[in-house]
Amino acid sequence: MTLQEQELAAVFAHLAGAAARDPLDTQTLLATLVEGGRRLFDAPGAIVHYAPGRSAGYTDGTDAALRALASDAVDWREGPGYDVRTTGCALIDVDVTTQPTRARWPRWTARVRALGHGRVTALPLPAKDGPGGALVLFGQPDCNLDEKALSLARSFADAAAHTLSLQREVTESRVLAGQLEHALTSRVVVEQAKGILAALHGLTLDEAFARLRRYARSHQRKVAEVARDIIEGRDTSPSSRRLSPGPAPPRQKAAGRASLAGSTAGGLLACGF
Repeated sequence: MTLQEQELAAVFAHLAGAAARDPLDTQTLLATLVEGGRRLFDAPGAIVHYAPGRSAGYTDGTDAALRALASDAVDWREGPGYDVRTTGCALIDVDVTTQPTRARWPRWTARVRALGHGRVTALPLPAKDGPGGALVLFGQPDCNLDEKALSLARSFADAAAHTLSLQREVTESRVLAGQLEHALTSRVVVEQAKGILAALHGLTLDEAFARLRRYARSHQRKVAEVARDIIEGRDTSPSSRRLSPGPAPPRQKAAGRASLAGSTAGGLLACGF
């Protein structure tokens, strides 16, 4: 194994370690990616733009000037990183001093030349649903990227993209799990409140839920919030405004005309909810 291949293995291990330490921290992964690219290919600098799907995206660079360039390039919608992220096609060993390049990316090229960079290679970071981002490696005007280095760079970018995709899947799975847990908790609370209303006022569960929902809508609140007030015994009944009562079972009509100043459960019944 050559020294460069050993360095590649070390960078891969560093990437995997960063993902394992904090699977939700995309910015840390990107910082590891650009620094690894700089070290691996002895590049003067590197930047990355990662924006899978329709997300706002992340940018990073190996120094403050390149971090600012990465962010500005997204706003300008120009530069090799933006093009590669949009098309999914690599741009290899581009000379940024040529007229066609200056015409293609005027603001980006002017900034890069001012920073002293002469060549650039941009590699795609694919995501599961299309182009996810781009890794941009800078070079000196007289320093070309040979075929072996380019092959290693592609392998590096592919491995980094895979790590980022896995991290994205973990993040999405955790978000979904949290949403499902919240929905289940809300459902349990609503069912408990329905049972309380039904038991207190002789309603069916469907009637109890109908009143609970009408009350929540009338007061611009979520059903789960009103349900939690009921099971916790908090008083949130309106005291200054009566709402038209809905239909109630015959034995509940007297209670339906009761004062609104009781518990939430009593208030729901009093208002005909």
